[in-house]
Amino acid sequence: MAAICLNSDMWKTWERQGKTEYIKQVKQLVKNDEGSSQLFSKNVKNQNLTRFIYELIWHGIKGPLRKEAVASTVGDLVNLHKEMPSIILDVIGVIDAETAIAENDDERQKFCSVVREAEKHLSDKLLKERLEIDTLQEIGTLKNRNFYTKFIKVKTKLYYKQRKFNLFREESEGYAKLITELNQEIGGNITPKYILEVIKSLIGCFNLDPNRVLDVILESFECRPDQYQFFIPLLQSYMCDPKILCEVLGFKYCFYQTNTEEPTPESLYIVTALMLQHEVIMLDDIYCWLTPHDSVIQKMWEEEMAAAQEYVRKLNIISTKDKDKEEPVEEKETLEDKVRL
Repeated sequence: MAAICLNSDMWKTWERQGKTEYIKQVKQLVKNDEGSSQLFSKNVKNQNLTRFIYELIWHGIKGPLRKEAVASTVGDLVNLHKEMPSIILDVIGVIDAETAIAENDDERQKFCSVVREAEKHLSDKLLKERLEIDTLQEIGTLKNRNFYTKFIKVKTKLYYKQRKFNLFREESEGYAKLITELNQEIGGNITPKYILEVIKSLIGCFNLDPNRVLDVILESFECRPDQYQFFIPLLQSYMCDPKILCEVLGFKYCFYQTNTEEPTPESLYIVTALMLQHEVIMLDDIYCWLTPHDSVIQKMWEEEMAAAQEYVRKLNIISTKDKDKEEPVEEKETLEDKVRL
């Protein structure tokens, strides 16, 4: 089917016979298609239909049609097919974009007037779905000026706000039970082997992260370093890889190193020393996480040596002034006493 060209005289004689001829041609396009979809069809017939609607609205904007005539015709078109309102709003959306970027403000105002007049024949839900918010406010469909602000907030919350999901499906109850088991009174049947089995059960039952469990064990060890005979075998049984243990300890050190308000607790150094003493971890693995760096230590050593040498040099100075005669002797005796000690 070839494309249909609209007669220019149709618009000039709209009131007398133009409208009747227009409706007749549109009916011919949708004839025998009541059960099929006009909305998603890509045939020539559908292209002609959208072109008819496009020309109707533009002639209402530029003339000679009045907005009331366009709105009345839109009402007649809506009754021809169940999908006609959706097709009309698609065309209106295209013209909305064209008039929005046009330099002629008069065309934009006339477009809003035409849509405002035809709004009574179209679904309010479809209008809000297809047209931009600014257009809806211009034609008066949205009378609430705060709607755009609310829309931005909802859109931001829906698309840009990050939601935190517990991908491991962990349950806080499991960590509570773990802390209770690790900090109970140790003795009798409470052995590292028994606690290890309890930890395995808690990990399986509550889907706990093994690395976080290791962190909790180290925290409990920090709170009770005197129980190293219990925690050292437990750590050796739970985590055989010393590098992973060093990484967890290193993360703790990094946290306190970046947090200038809170110094590194002494308990963390004690736990590290105990683990080194019992060869749970190796010095080479944990050394890179410790501060200060070797260059800083070297500089501090040089400064202390320079200060000590300067102190010794001053002790060997003998003053020739009468009032200072006794002072060098006392200082010299003091130095001799220090050497003797």
